Amino acid sequence: MNNVMNRKSTKMVAAAGLALTLAFTTVGAGTINADAAQTTKYVAKPQMVTAKTDVKVRTGESNKSKVLGVLKKGEKVYFVKDDYGWSKVTYKGKTGYVGTRYLNIPGKQVDSKKAPVKKATPAKASTKKVAPTKKAKAQASKTVTAKTAVNVRASQNKTSKVLGVLKKGEKVTVVKEGRGWSQVTYKGKTGYVATQFLSAK
Repeated sequence: MNNVMNRKSTKMVAAAGLALTLAFTTVGAGTINADAAQTTKYVAKPQMVTAKTDVKVRTGESNKSKVLGVLKKGEKVYFVKDDYGWSKVTYKGKTGYVGTRYLNIPGKQVDSKKAPVKKATPAKASTKKVAPTKKAKAQASKTVTAKTAVNVRASQNKTSKVLGVLKKGEKVTVVKEGRGWSQVTYKGKTGYVATQFLSAK
């Protein structure tokens, strides 16, 4: 009888020890490895913001980018702008990137997946002898100016081929917009530029 009780007690102690080990391992691994994993954009002005938890500051908008350092929970950093899940910050005099969801940023939050896409207004039928397609293109196209130097890409993707670079202040014709990208006519070719880097002024 005593042997049976001793075996049961030994099993209970071993199970409790394993549970405690797993709990401490989970807590220890959850702080420093925080990075961006969302497609949310914040509309906020440059300002000082606070880290919600310990989070890495990287050299680019990727979990594989080089780590510049680690922001401690409650530490302040200068927020420059957000780009769908990554916040551009000034960290110890250098430009770095932090997962936006790990920062307390006052501002309007916009979910890029649920953001409504503006539909082009259909061209009204004209009694004049003018091709409807040409009239529709004339209404949709507009000239805009680059706010800063920005890549012109072959498709609506940050990893697609770069056709060229628009310089700050350079003008370009926008054909249509959708999902954060503007279709433009660039040196006789059709290209795409992130709409946030273009100004209609």
